[in-house]
Amino acid sequence: MKKILVGFAFVGASVIAAQAQDVATKDVPQAVAAVLTQQYANATDLEWEMDGANYEADFDVDRIDHNVLIDPSGKILMTKRDVMEKDLPQSVKAAIDQSYKGMRLDDVEQLEKDGTTYYQVELDQKGEDKKVVFAADGKEVTDPAYWD
Repeated sequence: MKKILVGFAFVGASVIAAQAQDVATKDVPQAVAAVLTQQYANATDLEWEMDGANYEADFDVDRIDHNVLIDPSGKILMTKRDVMEKDLPQSVKAAIDQSYKGMRLDDVEQLEKDGTTYYQVELDQKGEDKKVVFAADGKEVTDPAYWD
């Protein structure tokens, strides 16, 4: 039984490691680092990870958490930043109230992908989490997927 549990722990850790792998700043391609510096000159606490073939920057701007997904050529694929519940569009608040009544809003982030704004939220009820992405008009979407 111990061997099985150790095996599961090893497989789980391997899957997590394969999904996000830390990258030293010196190993980030110049094109990737340059676009981040151009777009976010005030970034602090910068950390890099690999997300598939792309680079994910995790950093703060004015103490607000940001993430940016950048391809190896330096193209920004998607951005994410923490926002307050009060910053959600009324259409998104109404959709949450209608479809997820009784669930508590736990986490709110704004996504930008291909020039379009989305809002991803984590809802909580009795220890059960639900992660949902909404377009700005309040429609639930599956693309982009929830970005952890």
